[in-house]
Amino acid sequence: MRTIQNLLLIAGTGRNTGKTTLSCKIIKQFSANNCITGLKISPHFHGGTESLNLIVSNDNFNIYEETSSSTGKDSSLMLKSGAAKVFYIEVLDEYLEEAFEAFLKIAPHSYPVVCESPALRKYIIPGLFFIVNNKASTNKKENISKLKKHADKWIDTDNESIQDIINDVAVTNNKWKFL
Repeated sequence: MRTIQNLLLIAGTGRNTGKTTLSCKIIKQFSANNCITGLKISPHFHGGTESLNLIVSNDNFNIYEETSSSTGKDSSLMLKSGAAKVFYIEVLDEYLEEAFEAFLKIAPHSYPVVCESPALRKYIIPGLFFIVNNKASTNKKENISKLKKHADKWIDTDNESIQDIINDVAVTNNKWKFL
């Protein structure tokens, strides 16, 4: 398994847990002093929109660069929060490792990356890995419990302040870590 210290990986226990809220707050907090790259990975193929510039496409995955901060999509919200660049990958889990390697070839290599993807943790050891849980969220993911043992922080958004968690995080030499 490959270690990527400039990657902060965020997963959630289901939909509407606060993954994007956490991602955007982290980007906003750290983009003043760092060029942050945002990355959203999804197993759902929605097709591109006007704001998504297709960069890589093959039978297994699509990689887009987000160009607008005003669409309301997760990738757009990351850009609006201050990310220097934001990418969106559509890929089924069996091709995720291949898609991520393609992303690494086009992404700014030295930038810290904030990424939303639970499945990526199966292939990568990030600098930090957070799992966000909201008891009120819908469509709970059953397989997320397998990843819990790898989480650097399990975040119950019902009980914990996201800002307190962010205050315990730092970027040093483009690597994510706890203070």
